[in-house]
Amino acid sequence: AAANATDALRARSGDQRLDPDVISYSAIMDSCAQNGEANRAEVWFERMVAAGISPDTVSYNTMIKAHARGGDLAGAERWLQAARETGIRLDAFGYNAVIAAAARAMEPEKAEWWLRQMLEDNSEPDVVSYNSVINAWAKKGDAGGAQRLVALMCKKEVEPDVVTLGVAVHACAKAGDLSRAEAIFEKIVSRGRAQPDAIGYNALINAAVKAGDTERAEHWLSAMLKNGVAPSVVSYTTVLHAHARAGNIEKAEEGLERMIQDGIEANVVSYSALIHACVKAGDVDRAEKWFNYMRTAGIQANTVSYSVLLNVCAKAGDFQRAEKWLETMYEDNLLPNVVCYNNVIDACAKAGHPDRAEVWLRHLTGEQTSKWERTPGLAPTRQSYTTAAQAYASQGTYVEVERLMAEMEGRGIMMDEFSLTVLLSAYSRSRPRRRERAETAFRDYTARGLPVTRPPMRVLRSIVGGQRFEKLVAESGVQVVPSG
Repeated sequence: AAANATDALRARSGDQRLDPDVISYSAIMDSCAQNGEANRAEVWFERMVAAGISPDTVSYNTMIKAHARGGDLAGAERWLQAARETGIRLDAFGYNAVIAAAARAMEPEKAEWWLRQMLEDNSEPDVVSYNSVINAWAKKGDAGGAQRLVALMCKKEVEPDVVTLGVAVHACAKAGDLSRAEAIFEKIVSRGRAQPDAIGYNALINAAVKAGDTERAEHWLSAMLKNGVAPSVVSYTTVLHAHARAGNIEKAEEGLERMIQDGIEANVVSYSALIHACVKAGDVDRAEKWFNYMRTAGIQANTVSYSVLLNVCAKAGDFQRAEKWLETMYEDNLLPNVVCYNNVIDACAKAGHPDRAEVWLRHLTGEQTSKWERTPGLAPTRQSYTTAAQAYASQGTYVEVERLMAEMEGRGIMMDEFSLTVLLSAYSRSRPRRRERAETAFRDYTARGLPVTRPPMRVLRSIVGGQRFEKLVAESGVQVVPSG
């Protein structure tokens, strides 16, 4: 085998007089590693040993890299451990490859363990080593892990860089831990080596938004400008989202206007955030104004932005606007998804037009013809049926509600607690109230072991009375689960 390996290496070198050495073998193994052929690299490693050539640091690093690059963390660890047991003192490269593989495998504990082994083995970790471990904790949203590693690298006099800043603050943002994010940011920046860039500031702004602190988000956006770091569309849009979640339209509008004044081109995500603020406030006119402004600015609306606009129409019960915007969506060559249709159904239901709600339900079932292209794979959901049924229930037209519930279950979509509430409310609003039907519906539902929450129970009590209600509940043995 050794002779064959020698011949193969001589053939590769083009010189039959040369005997291969550790460098020759390592080059072949590296070629295998580059091509993701870890097993083949191992074969060449074994041939090298069989030829009486002792592996060195480069050989082991190459084997570690071959496995790490292919996502084989266990294989990379095995070769690193083999090097340690052989007494080969590896440099940062080998350890970093294993740490990076652990980070990619979402195993921060392993990544940190190997970093600490690196310290014990007197192989000095570099900034890349620490950043990989911090990134591993960031992926898990573990702010404590990130802070611990930043403290350790500072203690070991490894200076954090701008990458450290970004990933450590991102870990805190993911966890919604603003105080830790700010503490890490200040600690790293105060050392004077890492100047924060847009990524670091954006992570900090995001941490403030996740923590629900719009004032701090605004503070860090201002600090960014003050320190000469140009905010990106992400910086402004993140703050916009914060105001949108709080339903503060004025602040969201100010943010978008400031963004435009600063020469940052708002995108569809920015406008959708502002429109979402209008949704929270139930302000259809304002939502429509900004939606039209976006289209006038030449920004192509997407399914999400249309869905947000349709949602505000639904909340306001403005079915005519909802229908108009759904048609506009088709004119923009966008195919609505089921969420868009459900919003239109909801708008019709809230406006007290069950007939219109069912027309749009029939678009979903494919029974309603249209001049527009049908979205591939479009089908009604439980929400589609229940929302359409709610329009009939509000008028006490229980027969229509029963019809829609039966059709829904015929499609293999089971009722849930909201569907039950709608059905019972139809019996409650009917004149006279349909007590027997309500009892039968409740028994049938609970007999299937489906979840029951407080809302349908309240409606049932109002129909049958307290004493009868208690008896029905006792007979069914139902356990009320929290809503949500």
